[in-house]
Amino acid sequence: MSLHLNKATLSLLVQLPEQIFSRHLPASPQIVGETLAEQVLAYVRERQLGYYPALDYFRDYPDAVDPDLLDAAEHIAWFACTQARGEIQRKLRPVFASLSFQSIQSPAFAMPAVRAHHANAAQALVRHYTPDSAKVVLQVNSIQKSAEQEAMAKWASHLVYRWLKDSFERIEITSAQGL
Repeated sequence: MSLHLNKATLSLLVQLPEQIFSRHLPASPQIVGETLAEQVLAYVRERQLGYYPALDYFRDYPDAVDPDLLDAAEHIAWFACTQARGEIQRKLRPVFASLSFQSIQSPAFAMPAVRAHHANAAQALVRHYTPDSAKVVLQVNSIQKSAEQEAMAKWASHLVYRWLKDSFERIEITSAQGL
């Protein structure tokens, strides 16, 4: 019987529970997200844009979105990413031979997939701009009997979900690829 070092790359979207933030931060991510969405909606209506810009766009327009609010969102997003990374590392370190983070970022600062003409655009925008989530890309390694890449990706996805589901408000594995 031969053993193989199997690798998989997984992309996850995790949302941290509200109590993590209320315990450590003075501002609620939900309130920051709601306020950001209100200010962005007003700006988009005023300028008659057909899209909602990423938050970094507003660094150049301090009259559109309160710079202190952007700073608060950035701080909360940093905290969310740091907490997510620590929890993922703590829970998955004993499960895999090794794991490494390829990237971790806040989806709140990405371009929203919401369009101005969509029904429930305001609600979707609040969800997008709320900095309580982290998008994580990680590589995991495991020593197994099989060298099948597809099987490794499915197995790793299953383990990651199983070990992390109780740590986060929501977890979604957006992609998994055996290497």
